Amino acid sequence: MITVLRNYETVGTFGIMTLEDGFKLATVERPWIDNAPNVSCIPEGIYPLRLRSSPLIVRTTKGKYEKGWQVCDVPGRDLIELHIANYPRDVKGCVGVGMKTGFIGSERAVLKSAVAFDELMSRLESRDEWFIEFKKVL
Repeated sequence: MITVLRNYETVGTFGIMTLEDGFKLATVERPWIDNAPNVSCIPEGIYPLRLRSSPLIVRTTKGKYEKGWQVCDVPGRDLIELHIANYPRDVKGCVGVGMKTGFIGSERAVLKSAVAFDELMSRLESRDEWFIEFKKVL
């Protein structure tokens, strides 16, 4: 099980993703807006994470990868992917990954996103399906 512990902020939703091997990545999503497609982070819960062909992944990795990880079975939503992103505006209902959170200029962001995405792809390559749990930091 992969877990994402999130903090909901006005500018976006920031979290820490912990993989089964204990490796941690930072995450960035849009703010919570009632699960509205393309503008909200996804609801808390446990979802299958499946590898699929993705033009978005091809574009954001400049062709390094043809497949990416999709968060599946989210009620009322589809095509939610884990991908390279720094700011909440870089994701349209998806989840961006970074090596840590910080600031780019004065904006809250995740940093070293391409490096983080490479780590994610490498560490998840042993299977075609995982489960991911999103929950609020208490």
